Amino acid sequence: MTPRTLLVVEDGREYSEAFERLAAAAAAPVRILRAGSLAEARAALEAGRVAGVFLDVVFDRIPEAELAGPLSALLARFGGDRARALGQLAESQGFYLLDLLAPLVAGLPVVIGWDFSREPGRLAALRERVPGLEGLGEDAPLSTGLARLLGRL
Repeated sequence: MTPRTLLVVEDGREYSEAFERLAAAAAAPVRILRAGSLAEARAALEAGRVAGVFLDVVFDRIPEAELAGPLSALLARFGGDRARALGQLAESQGFYLLDLLAPLVAGLPVVIGWDFSREPGRLAALRERVPGLEGLGEDAPLSTGLARLLGRL
């Protein structure tokens, strides 16, 4: 059986390594592909054969130049305070990436590392753009995320 490729978009390697261990332990035919930036994620999705996407939210370990999102709008929002604007980009990077990658993930299962239990309206709004979106809260095991990406839940 040909392994399915799951794209993990994160600034570290914790999620991709954990998903690799989980897939191996479950003998799941899965290949984990890691992307550390918008450019890498876009390239992987445009190359095709990605069966699902996991997005980390906080990207506080990448160079400022690799943060994606509306920096100029955030600078205006924060009165020109560049540090606060960049902090907002880093703390919410996964959501900005989700928005920018939405056309490329159409029809794919997408899991983001965020607990929407107190924000059902936010999840509903995001699903208008990315219908296959699911959240994975802090207390949820990554095996649940893997199962969702593989369509087993």
